[in-house]
Amino acid sequence: MKTTTKRVVQLIVEQCVAKGMRHVVCSPGSRNAPLVIAFNQHPEVECIVIPDERCAAFYALGISQQTSRLVGVACTSGSASLNYYPAIAEAYYQQIPLIVFTADRPISWVNQGDGQTIVQHEVFKNHIRYSITLPEFAGGEEYEWYINRECSEALFKANGNIKGPVHFNLPFSEPLYSQEDLVRSPVNTIDVVESNSQFSEAQIIQIIDAWKKYPKKMILCGQMKPDLALENVLNQFVNDDSVVFLVENTANQVNNQFIQCIDRTLENISPQELSDFVPDLLITIGGAVVSKKIKSFLRNNKPKETWKVGYDFLFMDTYMSMNLTFPMLPFSFFKQVLGVKPSVQSNYRNRWKQKDYVAQDKAIDFIISQVEICDLTVFNILQDSIPENSELHLANSSVIRYAQLFNPIKSINTWCNRGTSGIDGSTSTAIGAAFANSNTWHTLITGDISFFYDSNAFWNKLKLPNLRIFLINNSGGGIFKIIPGPDTTEELNDFFVFNHQFSAEYICKAFNINYFKANSLNEIDEQLKTFYTYDESSNSALMEIFTPNNLNDKILKEYFRSLS
Repeated sequence: MKTTTKRVVQLIVEQCVAKGMRHVVCSPGSRNAPLVIAFNQHPEVECIVIPDERCAAFYALGISQQTSRLVGVACTSGSASLNYYPAIAEAYYQQIPLIVFTADRPISWVNQGDGQTIVQHEVFKNHIRYSITLPEFAGGEEYEWYINRECSEALFKANGNIKGPVHFNLPFSEPLYSQEDLVRSPVNTIDVVESNSQFSEAQIIQIIDAWKKYPKKMILCGQMKPDLALENVLNQFVNDDSVVFLVENTANQVNNQFIQCIDRTLENISPQELSDFVPDLLITIGGAVVSKKIKSFLRNNKPKETWKVGYDFLFMDTYMSMNLTFPMLPFSFFKQVLGVKPSVQSNYRNRWKQKDYVAQDKAIDFIISQVEICDLTVFNILQDSIPENSELHLANSSVIRYAQLFNPIKSINTWCNRGTSGIDGSTSTAIGAAFANSNTWHTLITGDISFFYDSNAFWNKLKLPNLRIFLINNSGGGIFKIIPGPDTTEELNDFFVFNHQFSAEYICKAFNINYFKANSLNEIDEQLKTFYTYDESSNSALMEIFTPNNLNDKILKEYFRSLS
């Protein structure tokens, strides 16, 4: 096997492999040839080629979501690197260990009119855990000590207790394609021994006293990866009447004793009853929360205390009431208070669950009464059609909001790019995930604007018979008819919704995607009979479902009125 003659690249690659990197997503170019050669020739690394750098970075994001490993992306110099930024920001807020390699021209040529040369040093500095430009030319023991030391620090910053993207900017001079035999030698890595925070005896007393004295405790779970250990410990609290769990689909914590559709339940609480539902103690775990209603509820009705549990963003005070933050795993935190009983009687959980049951019954009655196809009835069908023990990927905007109106299914893991909540890489992320985890079904539900925006995601050579896509085409950005504000302007249809009559049919033909089409609920049912037929020699399949642009928002508003 061969590798590049660039010693700096040889050292970086071996450090990455030693720390568990097994996938690198490369985009065609010339300046990044040393990186491509070194990674592609390495026996422990699998490289895939994605021409569009923006898509490539989201592919890597999806691979890392599924594998929980470091995943690399490598591009040429110039504007190519800037296309990584949306996925880098997403990885930063989702805590995904993305390793970004940008090839660069020699520093002496920056801002000197040379082609494909921009200022790349720390170009991602606002959304990166670590960034360094490493010198190409040097030699000897001190040089290798320096490169190895910097690599160890960067990879720790990517994958320690606090995770996130890191950036290696690598100026390369010509020749770029020179190779030599790959000779592997022991890697000098620096490991960090991290410990999960433990309470002191005084802190335990303080926490237990607070836990005992408050009869209304709310645990709000934001976006998280599936975590069986955490699920097992949280499930042991369901019989504590002083504790209510509010979870979203993306929290991947499913229990029918939890409040699993927050907006649906909140809509069933009258203004006169609000004070009974405000928590004394709010504990937040996980990342982003979709529901604007719960944010408004907690900001306007502040708990007596708010605790944040987790390593990331220690001072992120989403609900404007935080007074304690615990840099530790949620699992470890809840183990500390397991079995502690409140010192006063409480029916807090039951009060929430009664509202939840009523709201669920009202929601079912309303949906059953709808005979026309619309976004709401489509979601009702799709939720029941996704195979068990599979992965569900949700695009942003209206798709993720509709999904929160339906109870999650325990055997299905739910994913969405809620770090920055952008529409720019939903398809690419799902495809990367399907590639990385090829032994299970992956289903993406997306809207038309998200789909067309990221249609270059299909520009690849991968065969993904395990990927299915539901494209809900309502002829524009339906979210702007749902949220308050845009409908008060003359620009609603052309500038916010962006009404259109485009279809995905010929995109699917161009990229050899099996295409299905439905204009009614009955047609969806018919198409579903063969939609998930598996043939490992075939490619992905997409069902485009057309819903009425002029009805969707009206039916959704009626739905919420029916819950009040």
